[in-house]
Amino acid sequence: MAAAVTTRLKVGTGICLVVERDAITLAKEVASLDFLSEGRFLFGIGGGWNPEEMENHGTDFKKRWRVLREKILAMKEIWTKDEAKFHGEFVNFDPIWSYPKPAQKPHPPILLGNNTPKPLERVVEFCDGRFPLAGRAGDLAAGIADLRQLAEKARRDPKSLLVSVDAASAEESVVRQYEKAGVERTSSPYPPPTETPSCRSLIGTRSWQGRSSRASSQQSASDVCNPRSKADR
Repeated sequence: MAAAVTTRLKVGTGICLVVERDAITLAKEVASLDFLSEGRFLFGIGGGWNPEEMENHGTDFKKRWRVLREKILAMKEIWTKDEAKFHGEFVNFDPIWSYPKPAQKPHPPILLGNNTPKPLERVVEFCDGRFPLAGRAGDLAAGIADLRQLAEKARRDPKSLLVSVDAASAEESVVRQYEKAGVERTSSPYPPPTETPSCRSLIGTRSWQGRSSRASSQQSASDVCNPRSKADR
């Protein structure tokens, strides 16, 4: 496991199809990974696009977003309570015990990967950030402004909502543009198509809800670039 042989590297999913997994089992897996990585896990999730695949997993494609929301709410109960229970339309269980609890409190950041206007409302309601694909992210600056406005209306701290961009270019000039737009971090395939040592120099630190963790330039399946490095703050 990458977390076992590193100390600063972020470990994340990009993305996890929550609607195709059991909520209790997935909550246990996420908590265990965050615990073993000492709070370095980022939980990237999405609704999925393949109707046949979802049907094979018992999920109605037209109901996938309702299923996703409910499973996330149920997992939050498991992560934050010693004796959790949940009774909903799609998830239903009596009091259970599940350990370990996540190292990050109240739980790892939940980043929603979706490219339509609707996810902004979903992010504010039950997630902690947005994780769009670079090629489909649209006007990021405008999207971030809208996200913060929705957060204020919902009485959430706008600064607590992270915006990451997946499959992004690792070129320094591009990363700087993301930084200017308000993006927290980018991720790109490793190794990138061209050598970009400048990108690695941008990798820095980030604190989420008081817990500080650092990204690393060590080789991995994904090279995580945080445009807001410590030196830039």
